[in-house]
Amino acid sequence: MLLPVSQVASLVDFLDLTWLDKVYLNAIPKEDLKNTTSTVMLLQETDSSPAYLANSTFKGLAMGVEIQIFYKVDLADDFNPLEAEIALMKSLKAVGWLIVSSQHHTTDPDTDQVTKTIYVAKNEII
Repeated sequence: MLLPVSQVASLVDFLDLTWLDKVYLNAIPKEDLKNTTSTVMLLQETDSSPAYLANSTFKGLAMGVEIQIFYKVDLADDFNPLEAEIALMKSLKAVGWLIVSSQHHTTDPDTDQVTKTIYVAKNEII
């Protein structure tokens, strides 16, 4: 079984999102922290705990992933981030991920990038 962040990364890679330049797992490299010319996604694990408890043991894992999107500063005029996020969430839901929370858009104080955070979860039997 792949790590939760790797599962989401595989789906994002499969979707071949034209608006997304790079996906990072767990951390953005220092050399890219100030990059405002690319739209990047950061995936971090939020949960990996026992689930489906029965007979003094567990039969599955509850997995959670935080998806942070940092949009490039100069977005195309015809690009609608909300539509892109909805399509992403629908794709995640279609393969079994529950959308736990979709936070409001914020502006990164260091880079002036619009950011979005989405939390997803999934239980898997092992």
